[in-house]
Amino acid sequence: MPEVPRRPWTPILALALLGCLIGCTPDLGREWEALDAQSSVIVFEAPGLDEQNAKFQMSYDESLSSVVEYSVWVGPRARHAKALVWYNRASPGYYFKDEIDPKEMLDGFPDLQTKKATFGPSRYEVNGLGRINYRSFGFDDVRCVMFFQTWGGTEGPGNQQLAGYYCADPGEALEEAAIKDIVRSLDLRT
Repeated sequence: MPEVPRRPWTPILALALLGCLIGCTPDLGREWEALDAQSSVIVFEAPGLDEQNAKFQMSYDESLSSVVEYSVWVGPRARHAKALVWYNRASPGYYFKDEIDPKEMLDGFPDLQTKKATFGPSRYEVNGLGRINYRSFGFDDVRCVMFFQTWGGTEGPGNQQLAGYYCADPGEALEEAAIKDIVRSLDLRT
């Protein structure tokens, strides 16, 4: 089975996605289809997020042999909680070669890359999709969690990936129990 070529999705795609946040659709030479919350395959729950301010997009790219979907949520206030979740499914017959330490993804998010973030240790939890790797991190008065998960398929780590982050409202604590609830909430609609 061929592996999906490792693309620098983190710095390039996340840059475009986060640069847009809610107001636009990233170009990147791809056709993006807007989805409503019920059509999105991504399931995610975390404190302070407002589904009315969420954006869901889906794209298929033959050159990457994959279907990609991303979702962005923001809270209702000027300084608010926010999250980005990225789902990537390789086409039949392909698999992803690498697992990624969530800490390595920080520079891929423009609103986070200039922060002097302090990361906690790499941890694992189990959600409805399998084992997920996550790390808590913080900067200024903001507490966050970044996560990465690969599963499915018969070769390599798997043929599906889920990645992203969640940051609580500035000034609010994000305890380990809440982080575990957040990463366990990640799932896909079937």
